[in-house]
Amino acid sequence: MAIEIADYNKLQKAIDFLRNTDLKKTPLGRSYKEGESFYCQTLEYDTEIIDKFDFEIHEKRLDLHYIVEGEERIDVSPDTECFALSDYNDDRDIQYVKQPKRFNQVLLHKGDFILIGMHEPHRTNGMLNEKKHVRKIVLKLGR
Repeated sequence: MAIEIADYNKLQKAIDFLRNTDLKKTPLGRSYKEGESFYCQTLEYDTEIIDKFDFEIHEKRLDLHYIVEGEERIDVSPDTECFALSDYNDDRDIQYVKQPKRFNQVLLHKGDFILIGMHEPHRTNGMLNEKKHVRKIVLKLGR
């Protein structure tokens, strides 16, 4: 899938949103929508052992995960050939898949972010050394 200038423009709008918004005050859940460019989802949770979570993929949106408070481990795989554990949920743009043979462990701390592509298997909410409370913004960037 070729990257288009519109993709960069959407990413710039998302970055502007992160820069110009008090991320400690965004309400939990979906709270902001920039047309079809992106929407904001605010999450709070305590991290857990990452093996408790399944990998997931998205078909319609990129995920930009930004850590407002806390720290977490996210596993991401470059292997886009996946074996389904669930049917694709079109309303939520999500499908759970089997753990890929290869994946990278990404450790995120306050102020860090990661951009996860469509069809890239990933799992989130993992603890580093101990459970931590996380406040995270996930911007869902549409194509």
